[in-house]
Amino acid sequence: MAITIKPVEAHDIETLTQLARTTFIETYQEVDDPVYLQNHVDRNHTVAVIEKEFCDPRNHFFIARVNDQPVGFCKLVSDENEANPALTNSKCIEIERMYILKAFQGCHIGHALLSESLNFAAQHHFEIIWLGVSQVNERAIKIYEQWGFTYFDTHLFDFGGEMQTDLLMKRPIRLHSETEQLINTL
Repeated sequence: MAITIKPVEAHDIETLTQLARTTFIETYQEVDDPVYLQNHVDRNHTVAVIEKEFCDPRNHFFIARVNDQPVGFCKLVSDENEANPALTNSKCIEIERMYILKAFQGCHIGHALLSESLNFAAQHHFEIIWLGVSQVNERAIKIYEQWGFTYFDTHLFDFGGEMQTDLLMKRPIRLHSETEQLINTL
């Protein structure tokens, strides 16, 4: 199985949108109200919204492919700290979204996307990488902990009209060799 991670290009917008919709629904359909889930997807995962986000120079999207099939993606946001005191004194980058098709979870796609995110952050001289993760997504929380992310706060997340609590997790950007050692232990 050949995993490739590439930056999203303009011609990938429709593919990215479909991938975002599908992976989000797969992730939350069993734990969240379907009305709020559909509202969230319809507000945030449309071609127009994704295209606007893509055009913002602070946003960086990457698609993971297996044998040229899109199977996951992530979105990084440069210089984002939400005015959180734990982040305001550092140059930060946020992993705002990272989702993988259910059929490909457990195939190290997430590891490849996390590795790409850490490499991107290191290459662009960020000091802290952070993310918000649904407090009910225990699988993702455990993965982030394995990668050295630690809990530091919570924030509210508008899930299609229902306010939910996300855990905020962060980690310092390490040198590439340290990241590679971590990957090899997982």
